[in-house]
Amino acid sequence: MLAAFLVAGLVAGVLSTLALLALPAPGNSRAYGWWPWSRRLLLALVATAVIDGAVAGVLSGLGATHRNLLVSVAAITVASLVWLPFTRRWTARGHVCWSATVFLFVAYLAFMLNWTFSSGLPLGTEIGGLFLWALELFAAFLGTAYLWELCDALGTEHWRRRIERGAETQELHVATPFVSLHVPAHNEPPDMVIETLERLRQLDYPSYEIIAIDDNTEDEALWRSVQEWCAAHDVKFQHLDDWPGYKSGALNYALRNMTDPRTELIGVVDSDYQMEPDFLRRCAPLFADDSVGFIQAPQDYRGWQSAPYYRRLYYSYAYFFASLATVAQRARWRDLRRDDGADPPPGT
Repeated sequence: MLAAFLVAGLVAGVLSTLALLALPAPGNSRAYGWWPWSRRLLLALVATAVIDGAVAGVLSGLGATHRNLLVSVAAITVASLVWLPFTRRWTARGHVCWSATVFLFVAYLAFMLNWTFSSGLPLGTEIGGLFLWALELFAAFLGTAYLWELCDALGTEHWRRRIERGAETQELHVATPFVSLHVPAHNEPPDMVIETLERLRQLDYPSYEIIAIDDNTEDEALWRSVQEWCAAHDVKFQHLDDWPGYKSGALNYALRNMTDPRTELIGVVDSDYQMEPDFLRRCAPLFADDSVGFIQAPQDYRGWQSAPYYRRLYYSYAYFFASLATVAQRARWRDLRRDDGADPPPGT
């Protein structure tokens, strides 16, 4: 029985993975409401039936008993049905890949555990086998964690957002919130940090301050030129020497000791970022909604087309912002497509 489960899992896992990676992504169809949810559910059931048929065909060709064939197909079906509530935002490709691969992991671990105890191994060898099985269990946990992210990236049609797609930022008014922008740096090239600070000074926003915090940079030449530039351009600066807490410690120092008392919003900007001029004008009004506690703004990258490694990194980061970014990203990609006809990376 366990051998039949293992074969069923291999067939289902391979076919569903090929479907996830090889089939084209769905178009820009509507992902909200009862009909899109019903469509995803129906397609997931159809995909499960197709996988069941393939499993039955392979097991029949291998001479499996009628009972083992039926139980294996039923097990694949049950595994798919169990995961439906958790993958309701995913396409059928993502759902069957996840459910089939998890089934494969479980079938393999059960098969190997049974084999370890039923093979008549000496006690010492059996203990060693159990240790290796425990390592395989840990590897399966890591594998499924990565698989969830992969299926989520390639299969999601409906991203959860506190600020939903289509939301518009409000116009700025007299009660514009004062924003304190904190820029931590550690052993960074001074020219890069200064360029980041200069771009912040060009923001189209009426009420904000900039705080640069150098966190335990050993080479004084690196932070001293930044300090001099800040002094000449009305930017707050502090070098911390032997300060605990790393980046969070530096940010806590700035929050407690350097932040203007008028501040209503805090913005954290990495020292290698170059902000768009409308960054604050687009993000700050979103906090008028009392349910919004923080915003992760999207970012883009330069020079990613030059090498395959950079391209892989670019699309990996695009997934993060597709799933977590604010409505600003949607507008950003819409603008790019309008300008040059380029399609956004998968998942945006």
